[in-house]
Amino acid sequence: MTRMLPITLIILGGILLIAGFALLLKTPKAESLSQVISAVKADGILTPKEEKLIRDVAQSEGQNADATIAQIRQDLEESEEDSETELIDPNQKAGLDFEKFVVQKFDKKYFKIWNWAGDKYVEGRYADTTTQPDIQLSLKLRGISYPFAVECKWRSEPKGDFIRFANDDQLERYKAFAQNENYPVFIALGIGGKPSNPAELYILPIQELNKPVLHKAGIGKYRKKVDSDFFFDQESNSLR
Repeated sequence: MTRMLPITLIILGGILLIAGFALLLKTPKAESLSQVISAVKADGILTPKEEKLIRDVAQSEGQNADATIAQIRQDLEESEEDSETELIDPNQKAGLDFEKFVVQKFDKKYFKIWNWAGDKYVEGRYADTTTQPDIQLSLKLRGISYPFAVECKWRSEPKGDFIRFANDDQLERYKAFAQNENYPVFIALGIGGKPSNPAELYILPIQELNKPVLHKAGIGKYRKKVDSDFFFDQESNSLR
């Protein structure tokens, strides 16, 4: 019995050693700092979550986290490759959501959209349509087209007594556009709520506007029900 004890211990030790190796192989390895940095540079954007991960891994490896992150930012800025991911500009998304809201107010049986301008630009270069009203469309009635244009503006609940719906240059451009094209231009103004479902809705005729701001007391006459469709009166060139 005494002779069997060493053999039993040797066998038991071998079993434990094999089990330890198996457990080691199954345990996932933590990402190294170089792996995390490579992943960040691959998608071209350093997100807050990635920055936190880099700090944790850098500290665990005894590296300077601030210096590492600064170097990553510099490398991303100097990179000429397009990033695989684009961060969404909240203001741009709000504008597009409101444009979609406005477009759905025009019954496609009667209205045709023939230009929906985008606001893309790079290094000061942009298409001519970028400075034009957002939506150019026509009312189709008995085989005749009646064109007009709509600029879409959404504002969160304004503070004070005045509402700014454009800047001076924009208002002048829209007036010039209306004169050159010889058809009416309107500003669809959404206020409060969400861009996709504003609390208030107004239709402002460009020809009646002299300044890019309106007092709250004077904007009521342009108000429209949020849940009703748009109607274009071709005889008076009015949108309501």
